[in-house]
Amino acid sequence: MASTALDGAVTSTPRDTKITFAMTDAKRFDAGYYRRFYEKAGTCVADSSSVERLAGFVTGYLRYLQLPVRSVLDLGCGLGHWRTALKALVPRASYRGVEWSEYQCDRMGWEHGSVVDYAPGRAFDLVVCQGVLQYLDDASAARAIQNLGRLSQGALYLEALTRRDWRHNVDRALTDGDVHLRTGDWYMHRLKRKFMPLGGGLFVRRSAGVSLFELETLT
Repeated sequence: MASTALDGAVTSTPRDTKITFAMTDAKRFDAGYYRRFYEKAGTCVADSSSVERLAGFVTGYLRYLQLPVRSVLDLGCGLGHWRTALKALVPRASYRGVEWSEYQCDRMGWEHGSVVDYAPGRAFDLVVCQGVLQYLDDASAARAIQNLGRLSQGALYLEALTRRDWRHNVDRALTDGDVHLRTGDWYMHRLKRKFMPLGGGLFVRRSAGVSLFELETLT
């Protein structure tokens, strides 16, 4: 699938048995899954308005840091809420949506792929990976984080459900608990090799040349 600019201009160009990582079967993320967690009133865990607020925070802070957002890679793009939000916030940026769900790829036209080994041959100013890594086992999630370090040349927004989140922070009636729960430290230990954590799920690549005060990071 070609990447498109968020203003609409073209800017670039069944589960594969060769994939060896342990990812939840793509057929799990079917119409029923999306209706239950993203579309049905009363059981929806996130909606377009929450993503609009989140994308506003991410792009606003990156603008403050003077990090350009000319290209975006959305890994696990689902219903396309990030694409819609970013179209208003950074309309000149190119956007590429990659999704593991065969249902959503057929429905939305996304490129089929996984955060574990997606290799488009280029890096992006902003990589978004929201609510994906908890569906991977430990070895595959570690590989995915390594891949995120290759795919991002500027910033990363990452959300992954942790053990503490499940115990204390989420509404279990709305949140999918059939996942791999790990500690936040498990993620941070691996992310800090390539990224500096800024809070709010936002990370900046260490090689991006951003100068930050000590209290602006979570290190």
